[in-house]
Amino acid sequence: MSPLLFLDSQCHAGRADALALRWLGASGQRRDVTYGQLLDHASRCATLLRELGLKPGETVAVMTGRRPETLLAALGIWRAGGVYCPLFADLGPDPLLARLSLGDARILLVGAAAYRRAAASIRALLPRLRHVLVLGDDIPPDCLDLRAALAAASPSPTGSPADLAMAGMMHFTSGTTAPAASGSAQPKAVIHDGGVVELMASTARFAFGLRAGEMLWCTGEPGWIPHTAYGLVAPLATGAAILLDEAPTTPMRCLSVLEDEPVAVWYTTPTIIRNLIGGGAAPARSFRPCALRLAATVGEPLSGDAVVWGQQVLGIPFRDTWWQTEVAGIALAHDPTRPPLAGSMGKPLPGVRVALVHREGNHLSVCDSSAEATGELALWIDSLPPWRSLGGESGALAEEVDGWHLTGDLARRDADGYYWFLGREDDVIKSGGRRIGPFEVEAVLMSHPAVAQAGVVGAPDPRLLEKVVAFVVVNPGFDPGDALRSELHAFAREHLGQPLSPHEIRFENCLPRTASGKIVRHRLRALLLADAAGLNF
Repeated sequence: MSPLLFLDSQCHAGRADALALRWLGASGQRRDVTYGQLLDHASRCATLLRELGLKPGETVAVMTGRRPETLLAALGIWRAGGVYCPLFADLGPDPLLARLSLGDARILLVGAAAYRRAAASIRALLPRLRHVLVLGDDIPPDCLDLRAALAAASPSPTGSPADLAMAGMMHFTSGTTAPAASGSAQPKAVIHDGGVVELMASTARFAFGLRAGEMLWCTGEPGWIPHTAYGLVAPLATGAAILLDEAPTTPMRCLSVLEDEPVAVWYTTPTIIRNLIGGGAAPARSFRPCALRLAATVGEPLSGDAVVWGQQVLGIPFRDTWWQTEVAGIALAHDPTRPPLAGSMGKPLPGVRVALVHREGNHLSVCDSSAEATGELALWIDSLPPWRSLGGESGALAEEVDGWHLTGDLARRDADGYYWFLGREDDVIKSGGRRIGPFEVEAVLMSHPAVAQAGVVGAPDPRLLEKVVAFVVVNPGFDPGDALRSELHAFAREHLGQPLSPHEIRFENCLPRTASGKIVRHRLRALLLADAAGLNF
């Protein structure tokens, strides 16, 4: 049986009547789906896709947001032997065209509003896109009604082993470090086969202690691989239940859902946590999660103060996890049975070989694994699931050398084997003979009660080569003026020392981020260069 047919396995194991999915609609709807019902829906979706001419190994793009249809589509695509390609629902026409073309999508499932906003104008440019199925009430005449088509389809048996072996998943990376063209980073697609199912399930057990019957809530958008891994595959492959919430993930929404729903594991982003902290401790203390035992984050580093805040206010310390799209599952995390080490990414999970390396031309020197060290984070290829990639540009840092997958992330390993994020290799600031990791500075700034967000970059400087510039978003109730700027300069010098402290602090209303929440530092650098040239940016 294909690893992607985990619904069949759960039903055969007697879980057909167990809760598999609880969906909360933005308008107050609530829908529960059992494993048996989910299997039936997925089988009907597979029938529909085959009737539309989908062949094993072909790509189906899904752009329906945090809706049950997104998960049903993934499960149906795999049963039909297709490649599931989730896309962020808020993509514009240009990035959507790039992804549909690169992924060679033959069928597109899309929400009605997203179709009108992004897909309608580019459809004529996609001759290989055979069908568009729209989720909504106003169906364009050249599209199919997704709900009606699924309702009319009949369940079908699974495909042949050869057909199922062609099934897989395609995710586009965030593009924070890829070279930019026409104002945006070039997309890169990473494709995995069904072999990642066991990896996603086992890492959920190791990092979260996830058990059958528990509920996991991953707040990431479906276009992002953490949602596929831990908002779809891992829960269903382990017999757990998924919580899928359509509403925007505001701080109050998160607190309300955690109070009302039996969520045992909450997997979210540091951006959401920072927004939660920015709302103050009093509102958070008025909500008490009804079943939450573990909260973890992904997407960008988690500062140590956020870990402590979670323990003090919610009674649950937030835990950092680290991995990349190519890795397909969590590589660094904390033991779920022990308190996390604030500010650290944790230790390698079982089966993942991690090292710190230094590049020397076309070869690497690997740091002693038993000693403290600083270097580029690398993973041994044989300990990772196989993948292939499409698109991207030469110059992106993630690559393979001497059997290692180089991540482009700089990290420090302490004497106890814990890893600490320092920054991206191409984000490192070379100032006054020092190499400064931006996150080290950001983490200190964000530990100040006035700071909601911080992004640190290097700007050209004739004396230092680069000076450290911090872009700061303040929490409500604080005045972003000269007094606070002076206070933050003094705070940074106290905690970082003079050489690592920002030379300049700029207040902003918001910071540029990817859809997955990562700070896009090349846009901050572009803003500095434009200002220096007297240009409006």
